[in-house]
Amino acid sequence: MLIKTLMITNPPIVSTDSKLLEAFKKVNEKGIGRVIVVDKEIKGIISTRDLLTYVVERCENGCDRGDIFALVDKDIKHVMTPNPVFVYEKDDVLDALTLMVARNFGSLPVVNEVKQVTGIVTEREMLLLFQDLDSLFSVKKFMTKRVTTVYEDVPIFDATKLMIKRGFRRLPITDEDGKIIGIITAADSLKLLTKAILKNEPEMFFSKKVKEVATNEIYSIDPEKSINEAAITMLMKKIGSLLILDSQNKPLGIITERDLIIALHYQLHLKAS
Repeated sequence: MLIKTLMITNPPIVSTDSKLLEAFKKVNEKGIGRVIVVDKEIKGIISTRDLLTYVVERCENGCDRGDIFALVDKDIKHVMTPNPVFVYEKDDVLDALTLMVARNFGSLPVVNEVKQVTGIVTEREMLLLFQDLDSLFSVKKFMTKRVTTVYEDVPIFDATKLMIKRGFRRLPITDEDGKIIGIITAADSLKLLTKAILKNEPEMFFSKKVKEVATNEIYSIDPEKSINEAAITMLMKKIGSLLILDSQNKPLGIITERDLIIALHYQLHLKAS
């Protein structure tokens, strides 16, 4: 199968001369969480994590309106990851998947034969491959058993810092009894931060608690269910993780898109051997 069959077409694109504000405006497009930087050919990529890291590192002690304006007025080329790895439309899906797993990439820009950007493929598109595979493995084989959570009254800024420091894309939220009541994602933090920037009201981001921003709908799965079912659920619900909970709604584990593409890679290579 060619990568072209899975890619998202017309991904968010900015030029090397764009200001960072343009990346904030575009990064949420199509739910991709990334913007590709182009100057005739692909020059860089900037992700949700890049944008959050940039602001958090510079606003440790808070940022006022002037500070925020100065941050987003910076040239995007100084913040982007330069010379990103990309794949061609005619590359094989399994080769792209192997690259994503081996290099810990959450996405790969896709270019045509003259290196013009035509799309992007993320972990979520890769999950579509599960629909043609046998159900060989259970969720418990690939889930993460140690779940880092955050208390509902923690400031969103602190939760965002924790996600950046630990390399997480999400944090389940607990009440005072340790029960899961929601989840906060890096995408949630970025959406709030972008809104605060566009409204020129930084306090919207720096003063809120996680419970004010969190997604309250909790999606979970039985650990004995197949990874195929987990993949289908994530695709249908457009989410990046499923929790494994006990009878009291306390976390026993979590399985993410990243866990699933590792499982997918394992199963496809097992099939090919």
